Amino acid sequence: MVENLGINTIHVTVDQLKTLGLGRVEMCLGRHGTHNERLAKMEGDIQRAQMLNIPFSIHLPMYIFDWFDGDYLDVFFLDSDLDKRELSYKLLEENLKRVSLLKPDYCVLHFAGVYGNVCGTFDDFKDVLKEAFQRINNMGKQYDVHILLEYMGSNIRFSDYKDWISGTKSLSHVGLLVDTGHLYFASLIHNFDYMEALDKLSSVAEAFHLWTTKGYETYGDSEYYQKFHHIIPHVEQLSSEGWAFDTEAVLERIARENRPMIIEASTVYKGRDYFYEGVSFIISFLEGNVTR
Repeated sequence: MVENLGINTIHVTVDQLKTLGLGRVEMCLGRHGTHNERLAKMEGDIQRAQMLNIPFSIHLPMYIFDWFDGDYLDVFFLDSDLDKRELSYKLLEENLKRVSLLKPDYCVLHFAGVYGNVCGTFDDFKDVLKEAFQRINNMGKQYDVHILLEYMGSNIRFSDYKDWISGTKSLSHVGLLVDTGHLYFASLIHNFDYMEALDKLSSVAEAFHLWTTKGYETYGDSEYYQKFHHIIPHVEQLSSEGWAFDTEAVLERIARENRPMIIEASTVYKGRDYFYEGVSFIISFLEGNVTR
């Protein structure tokens, strides 16, 4: 078992973890059922993980309220509309108040939002960005929760991964999480070298999400992403055959850091057998490349 390798609870139960050889878990609402149903499942999963002494993280938000106008993963911390920014801060604080009582290892937060085009002026963007870092860090300190910002290149004004690194390096309660799939899409959108970015981000990242895809289009334009969403990393996946990256090379780089790694994949591509084969492959590979 690789102690720092885990999975989210969308497709796997907490009780399956040890059978699969996984050492940790990430709690996430997902989108199946009503919010109350999803929240009840998530709370039950956390209780079970605590009972079994399994380390866990929480992908925010966990709690959604009628006054939040948007999808549960929508964020507006860097929006030009002050009211929308304040709505995101309010949602974050209401969540931190509650999850602080649960004592997760860390929480994952979408941060930049989806802004693919520069529409109109945003003269104070740098001030808004600086304020966002400070306010989120202050909330983390106030509620004693460590918050990891998930890198994405979906905000045209804040897409350079080097800016993410420099913006968070001095913060006490905020760090970075590298998602292997979102980093790939960002490298296509902004034309940077994937492995070079992975290397630099991995050296400062405090956790990772693991999944892959195929093809050279992104998000809504990607046939594979639209059809299969997050695909489990697998031994035979090579960039020369259209995959996002050479899976073994990516796992080898990440393994050097010995940080929490969360498999964030679905079972849609080739079914559950392929999914579980992928989990086994990742475990076998990491067992030979990490120090427990």
